[in-house]
Amino acid sequence: MKPIILLDVDGVLNPKVHRGDGDRPDLHLSDAKVALVRRLATKGRIAWVTTSPADVVAGLDAQLELDVEPLRVKVEMRDSDAEEPTPKLSSVARWLERMEASGEADWDSVVWIDDVLGPDVHDWAHHLNQPVLLEKPVPEQGLTEAHVVAVQVFIDGGKRRKTDSL
Repeated sequence: MKPIILLDVDGVLNPKVHRGDGDRPDLHLSDAKVALVRRLATKGRIAWVTTSPADVVAGLDAQLELDVEPLRVKVEMRDSDAEEPTPKLSSVARWLERMEASGEADWDSVVWIDDVLGPDVHDWAHHLNQPVLLEKPVPEQGLTEAHVVAVQVFIDGGKRRKTDSL
């Protein structure tokens, strides 16, 4: 399997925020998080799922120096999304549908790593026409070795069934 890996920033990568040029902060990842994201990027295509501005995320891209530039899910938070258990779910679902409709979806499974995944995401995952792995890091720790191993097991298993590890 070659998944799209939907990756949140805050609560997952937990970058340190430094004063940047102008009004924008600079985000800096720990060496451990950089290594984990680079390993994930060898397993599938990374797509940022964050409300952080594009130029801030571009700083993460530069720091990671990945072979393939990550995609960016356009997170359009509507008022009703704030009340949902998984506020980014409707944005992610719309983005995946647009990518598939335009023929740009070259993945055969979905991995979503986010610290805010509620029970509604399970129903969505079970109705998606591709296998799905959901990983929900504890925000204080963020992405860990265990999450990367879970992604590897999911990919190596190659099972054509819906999966989640919440």
